[in-house]
Amino acid sequence: MKSPVLLTVTDRKQQQLAKFCYWDEFEQQLYIDARKLFPNEGVVTIIGWDNMMLNAQDIPDYPSYFKIMGWPNQPQFSDWRKQIPKWVQDSCALFPSHQMTLLHYAGKYPQVLELLDHAPMLAWRLITSRLEEPEIVALLSGKRSQIAATVGWPGKAETIKFLTNLRLRWVNNEIAEQIETCLLDEQRLSALQALPRINSMALSLAARFPELIGSKLHHALAQLPCRPMQCQSMVALLEDAYRAAEFLRLQENIVDKIGQCRYLVEVSELYQAWLDLAVNQARHEKITQHAATQQHLQQRLTAEPQALHGLDDWIALSQIQQHIWLTEYDVNEQGADKGVLLAWKDEEGVWAALTYSHLPDSPQAIHKTMEMHSVLRVRGLENRLPGAKQLSTLHLWQASQLRQE
Repeated sequence: MKSPVLLTVTDRKQQQLAKFCYWDEFEQQLYIDARKLFPNEGVVTIIGWDNMMLNAQDIPDYPSYFKIMGWPNQPQFSDWRKQIPKWVQDSCALFPSHQMTLLHYAGKYPQVLELLDHAPMLAWRLITSRLEEPEIVALLSGKRSQIAATVGWPGKAETIKFLTNLRLRWVNNEIAEQIETCLLDEQRLSALQALPRINSMALSLAARFPELIGSKLHHALAQLPCRPMQCQSMVALLEDAYRAAEFLRLQENIVDKIGQCRYLVEVSELYQAWLDLAVNQARHEKITQHAATQQHLQQRLTAEPQALHGLDDWIALSQIQQHIWLTEYDVNEQGADKGVLLAWKDEEGVWAALTYSHLPDSPQAIHKTMEMHSVLRVRGLENRLPGAKQLSTLHLWQASQLRQE
């Protein structure tokens, strides 16, 4: 199962190791010749799945960053992998590290195999906990709650139920942190017990918006299949909605409508209604802005980001993109945070970024120029999140400005 996240340079490099494998069928061992790509690793050996179940030798210290379950099928490598049950491959492929170690433990110890089936996150946490193999074996004979307590999580039934109900298609550092957030907060952990399944969208929502746990929206999102960008878009939309509600000083019963939505499209509709309120509030007696102002702004925009000045431009951009940039306008005008709203356009539409410039805490750190220029938010039309192309455009523009300073 291939990881749905973007591959790093190291990931792409180590995937090539599938071409440098030799499967010794007689010895039931796979030899991975990493000398050309990763000289420090040399030749890595991992025994076959059938051999793992029979071999009593200690589990080796495998390279933790080898995402072996994401490697492409090459003849020798494929001969080794075909012994492994597909569900075991998929379960190990969930994780960003220690895939070889997790696989070997699952092959050698039936208790780990069962744990990988029912609570894969707990299995991964256990084998990455820096415990020695005899310590891990000793834990396997006890309760799962004791395993959870040993690896730093609450040792109670609610923890195991939460981990059992997780339905994740991948785990990265961000998702691991979200799981940690939910497990270590008693209120979150207790509220999540009512969900029969917790996918990455429901997890992201619980970690970022605990007030929505158990809401109609939360239950609906927990039933939906999702991809990484969908989770990011959901979080961005909800952050935008709550930011708009705070800016407009909406009453609690109005803000609660977010959780009463069943679909994200309904949240988007709420947000668009609040956009109109924000524009009207900003312009006071001038309820609507002439369409020519928006048209003029679009004509001025080029492929190079440019700073926008004045309320009319901020309103026009908010209406063009259907994103409430006005939430930061007052701070920007006061100059307290030195926020700058940039806009540009490409073949995918109009893009904007709210950037923030600040002086370092000490004169000695003034050489860290990139840390002095942060990007708070980037949006396209209808709250669309940026891709690699838009982020590259923005960072190149920032670099050009730094050279001028």
